[in-house]
Amino acid sequence: MYSSTSYCDISGDMSWNSKENCLERKKDVFKAVYSCMETCTILMENHTINQKNKKHRSMLRVSSLANLLSPAKPAKKMGRALQKSLNFKVPSTASPSLKMGSAAYKLPLPVAAKSRLDRSWSESVKSERITDLSVQEIKRQEAIFELYQGELDLIQDLGVVKTTYHDSMKKLHLLSNEELQKIFGFLDSLIPIHQALVDRLVVQRLPDGTTEGVGKQIKEWVPSLCQYIQVCANQVFAKALLDEKKYDAGVDDFLQRCMESPFSRKLDLWGLLDGPRGRFLKYPLLIKSIQRYTNCGSEDYQCLKDSVKLIEKLIAEADEKIGEAKCTLYKSKLSYVYDDQKVDSVEDSKVFVCSGILKNNKGTKLHVFLLDKVLLVTRPVTNNSQRGFQVYRQPIPVSTLNIEDLKDNEVRMGSFRNAFGQGGQTAKNVFRVSFMDPSQGQSHTLIATDEHDKRQWLQCLRQSISNQRPNGS
Repeated sequence: MYSSTSYCDISGDMSWNSKENCLERKKDVFKAVYSCMETCTILMENHTINQKNKKHRSMLRVSSLANLLSPAKPAKKMGRALQKSLNFKVPSTASPSLKMGSAAYKLPLPVAAKSRLDRSWSESVKSERITDLSVQEIKRQEAIFELYQGELDLIQDLGVVKTTYHDSMKKLHLLSNEELQKIFGFLDSLIPIHQALVDRLVVQRLPDGTTEGVGKQIKEWVPSLCQYIQVCANQVFAKALLDEKKYDAGVDDFLQRCMESPFSRKLDLWGLLDGPRGRFLKYPLLIKSIQRYTNCGSEDYQCLKDSVKLIEKLIAEADEKIGEAKCTLYKSKLSYVYDDQKVDSVEDSKVFVCSGILKNNKGTKLHVFLLDKVLLVTRPVTNNSQRGFQVYRQPIPVSTLNIEDLKDNEVRMGSFRNAFGQGGQTAKNVFRVSFMDPSQGQSHTLIATDEHDKRQWLQCLRQSISNQRPNGS
């Protein structure tokens, strides 16, 4: 390679003594320049190849790492832990929705769900103690232990809901404070109630593992369950809100990941939130089970009997409040096509009776609501991402409602032309609802899913008519 000094010497004509020497020197310069250009070209080509090789090696390394973490291949404990940490991605901003371009959710490796400790009382005490007890007393101890263990399980579930769901969704700004209060507000009031029963049962337990009389303890504790009357009513609105929030991508992603995790036992959030209500409805059976194996002449027996009556009364009150809450909720979701559809019987209704999806004789699915004073046939609609129900035709007040139980294959399916043609499919499980005065509005021919569904509808309709028209007028 030529040095910079020799290149400077070539640029001066005064250093050339002869013409021949000058020509030779020029040829040497041109050869040197050409050689230098070739060298630069080769270096540039090598650099490009090296860059491609580096990129290729980098892709290979990424590919190998992805293959290492792929759920399709068996992973070791550390690999599983790493994969779970990589899979659990939550929004890093206060926005409840996922960022654009974030990785799609992939199910983690199958992990055994945390199972409950399914243990009986006999397994928790020494075998020599059991031999001293009668069969009836053993069954009584088992029934008391079932009540006790169920309370512990419920408290554990409520703790999971509070720490894993409530606290996490608050920290991630997936729900507002008002929404959190509406969905999870009952937690702080229910946990102390069930913990109190656990404490009462523990006090009655003897060192050998048997439990003495629990009737008085349960009877004194039952009045605290009055909290459930309002809790059950609020759960109606909580369920509706949670269903709406599932349309938010961030909330839905979070709930799906939690459900696939072991701590949830494969239950969705509502399954855990609705657990206390299910437990509340189960108390009469649990206490009756203890009562069945308790001496009929004892004070404990009478206390248990009184406890069952009080709980059944509380359940009836809660059921009434649930009907009122559902009525309020569904009325708020109604929309009307015409002003004359806004009849007084809709506003005057206070109790929800039943609802469900039925088909008309054209095969169209309709959502039917029976309130205490009106029957509404609606179509599901969505307005501004809010689901609701558009009233179809004229609402029928229960006071003027007429029902007909139609025979199978009496009604033809399809359009007006098919209904009077020779062909066409006939329908089963059909009934008709109409006004007593046909001039007040059109009738509805409705098709239930099966015979049992039809019987349920007819029973509810007839009972509502009986309540509104006690004299059969």
